Amino acid sequence: MSSSTDDRAAIWTLRGAVALTCVAVAARMLMYGGPVLSWLWLNVGWSEQAALRLEHGAAFGLMVCAPLLCWRKAWPAAALVSGWLLFATVAETATGTWHSELTPGALAARWLAPVALIALSMNKERPAEWLLRIGIAGTFLCHGLEAVFHNPQFIDYLIRGGELLAGTRVEETVATTVLTAIGVLDIAVALAILVPKRLRAVAFWMALWGFLTAAARVLYMGWGNWPEALMRVTNGAVPLTLLLLWSRPKPAEAEHETPE
Repeated sequence: MSSSTDDRAAIWTLRGAVALTCVAVAARMLMYGGPVLSWLWLNVGWSEQAALRLEHGAAFGLMVCAPLLCWRKAWPAAALVSGWLLFATVAETATGTWHSELTPGALAARWLAPVALIALSMNKERPAEWLLRIGIAGTFLCHGLEAVFHNPQFIDYLIRGGELLAGTRVEETVATTVLTAIGVLDIAVALAILVPKRLRAVAFWMALWGFLTAAARVLYMGWGNWPEALMRVTNGAVPLTLLLLWSRPKPAEAEHETPE
């Protein structure tokens, strides 16, 4: 595969992931509301109707931005998308009840992906690469900490997954042990992806695990909650973008890095 083909595959992977995130976040707001609605209504004191109007307006704005992201010069749309995703992250942090301090990091791949897309569209590959590295590292690190702290929802995912896939009930003690191991591995790969080397095996594993855990939301909650799975597509697409960028010879300015 040629260098230019790898570049195109990488940027289109990221464009597609950010566009799908727009669709998913918009669908969640229109179907059952998002964190901004909860924050403005319950915490800030807005009326429910006013908060709904803002979220619905943002939802339609995201749907307009989604196709625009396919245009190379669509950095204003990507900037707006990143701004809203960051705003929603702040709102989710403010309304969270279980270790909400981890929320900004856990969602880092989501709100940094559009910023990395802007950098890639401007042929600034090095900044884009590090935005992608930092974003996915934050997501895996914070999800790893949630697993080590035994997030009750993650335990439910494992128990439910055992029932659906193996037809057997996984005991909670077993689930917590497995969850701890998963958490330690997540933290390890989060730190590894920040090493200034092209660790392709790490990126491959993160992409695979990111897509699998996103799909687990549908397994656990059913197809009716597809936005919850689709809005996590960046968890797999961001490391996949890195893997594609690293599938060609390194640029001259990155000579201090060595291949895996």
